[in-house]
Amino acid sequence: MKPFTLTEAMRETKRAKSTIIDAIKTGRLSAGRDDKGRYLIDPAELFRCYPRYDDRTDVKTDSVQETTQLTYQLSELKIQSLIQQLDRERELNRDLARRLDESDAERRKLTKLLTFQQEQPAKVQEHSVKKENKLWKKLFRH
Repeated sequence: MKPFTLTEAMRETKRAKSTIIDAIKTGRLSAGRDDKGRYLIDPAELFRCYPRYDDRTDVKTDSVQETTQLTYQLSELKIQSLIQQLDRERELNRDLARRLDESDAERRKLTKLLTFQQEQPAKVQEHSVKKENKLWKKLFRH
């Protein structure tokens, strides 16, 4: 296939002349010049940078837009689902923390009760020993 002139390249891609020239100047698109100084662009190189324009391209564009929109909607649904899951996990975390606090409080309470009960029998025993001593002293006075 023979190289396109700038005008033919514009027609094939439906791109502005300045767009194609900018691509050539920035190196995105390579092009040579003829003996009159006009740009000559290889078709493969042109279509590598810019797709060929035809009536079917619009249909593809609509399809791409629909696909993009569906992908966006799917992403939104996934985000909403993840937000709900995060909220459930946070609620579960709060519930577990509350239960742990209650359990710690109950453990402290029971520890105090057990500590108090262990001290109390010792006092009762001492009291009963004192009573026995008094009784023995009364019975056996020297």
